[in-house]
Amino acid sequence: PRLTTMAHVHLVSSFLAAPWTHASEPIQCTTAVVGGGWAGVYSAWRLAVDAAVADASSVCLFEARQAVGGRTYSVDVDGLTVDIGAYRFGMSMHLPADLIVNHFKLETVCYEPSCSPDAEMNATLYRIVDADGHNAGYATPVRAMLREALGRGVRVFYRHELTGIYDGGGDALAEGGASLLHFAGGGVARASAVLLNLPRQAVERLDPASVVFDRGPSVRAKLATTILTNCTPCQAGPVAEAHEDVKVYAIYDHPWWVSKLGLAEGTFASVDADPPLVGRYHDGPIRRRGKEPPGPAALEAVYTFTLEHPQVKWYLPFVRDLAGEPLTVTTDPALLLPLHTRLMDYHRAAFAARGYNASAEPPPREVVLGIWTTDKLALLPSPTSSMMHVQTSRPGACPAEPCLRGVTPRQYVDAVATPNSRRRIHLANNDFTWTGYQGKPCCWAEQSLRAVERILVREWALPRPAWLDKQYWTDLVGEADATAASAASSDAAAAVASSDDALPWTSSDAAAAASDAAGGALASGAGVAEALATLERRV
Repeated sequence: PRLTTMAHVHLVSSFLAAPWTHASEPIQCTTAVVGGGWAGVYSAWRLAVDAAVADASSVCLFEARQAVGGRTYSVDVDGLTVDIGAYRFGMSMHLPADLIVNHFKLETVCYEPSCSPDAEMNATLYRIVDADGHNAGYATPVRAMLREALGRGVRVFYRHELTGIYDGGGDALAEGGASLLHFAGGGVARASAVLLNLPRQAVERLDPASVVFDRGPSVRAKLATTILTNCTPCQAGPVAEAHEDVKVYAIYDHPWWVSKLGLAEGTFASVDADPPLVGRYHDGPIRRRGKEPPGPAALEAVYTFTLEHPQVKWYLPFVRDLAGEPLTVTTDPALLLPLHTRLMDYHRAAFAARGYNASAEPPPREVVLGIWTTDKLALLPSPTSSMMHVQTSRPGACPAEPCLRGVTPRQYVDAVATPNSRRRIHLANNDFTWTGYQGKPCCWAEQSLRAVERILVREWALPRPAWLDKQYWTDLVGEADATAASAASSDAAAAVASSDDALPWTSSDAAAAASDAAGGALASGAGVAEALATLERRV
């Protein structure tokens, strides 16, 4: 039988299990942010904390899962922080690099020990580390923004999966106009403005009657609705076939590839036998403690995509729930032993050259799988931006979308940012970006952060963040928008006042958010006072 356990694993951005029920009355928000990925948490933080143009208690963040972070998914396994989702960035990616380095002043190191430029990006890439130099997880800045937002009074609601958005009465574009957000289980929220940080599959699952879909006759309305409902990238036929992003880490007691073979950097690949290997020696974290032997350590045995290497589908049967959480941690010998044998066979000559016997090397204690799928029912699907075909190398694996024939990148970006021009509803997510637009490839946090920053400037007149490179920001939002935002920002900040009409945020909601921001270390049932106290100790 497969032995899969989560007892010793916690999400670095995890949820404090607490009693929860939907409110009997609509949750009142001025701005509702739906989706707690990079762009979702960032937008709530920018509005309530960084630019401080909104009363924080009127900003609501809704998340379908039990934790923020989205596809930035850091997990703690045996004292190692493993990123099974997004994991690195370049300094020229000012969003998020300037936030990480200038604002939060987080420690970073080169992703590759030699600081060599990455072959794909032609630039040196970095990861976030803790005070001891260990991988801290790419979710660290997301968690830091959540902490600051909570401290200002932003309300965060977990297990709120959006099912539809409807007319809430009043002029939708005027003060007092509103949208009603409906969530699975019966929850309802009322908001004047809505910002969606949802992946493609979540948008496609919304009620077709939702007002996010503009049924008007204009070309722009038809384009926006088509993109949101019927424009799946890499669809080879009338029915979209799911593809997967695959990460596999073997957790060993000691890093034999470094200590015995001297392989601290570089890649390896062999897909002509099972289980296939497409790994990197420098990716997985290694625990180091002074003069003690290093370990445990994670060897990244696989990081690739089924679009590029269909052979890695071999790992899919070991996934706990392909459409659910992407994380599986297993001690199943049906995976551990073949994977270890394959790794030893691949490195047997290198072991022998250094006087070691590969057969004497003990197998890994467990394997961590991060499997991301584009399945229509996936809760956390694999990121796939539009026009993804320009970034795939296997012929025919990812055809261009016929629905975008004749559409320019700027038309696409404008249509997606405000899908219904008659509503204050906006959308920013990797999945709804144009691959390669302004030189930005799929599938980096920068894509969604650039999209949401542009929306925040144009729709909320937010000024440039003090920590963000000026030229980068001006090039992103445009000279006219930058000037208008600077003029409007001081007036907007001065107008912020406390709101007394928002329905209360329950103690279990607050405790869950505090635990999430602190890294999920609290015990089930802890109250908000304990949660916030623990949060203060952690930060």
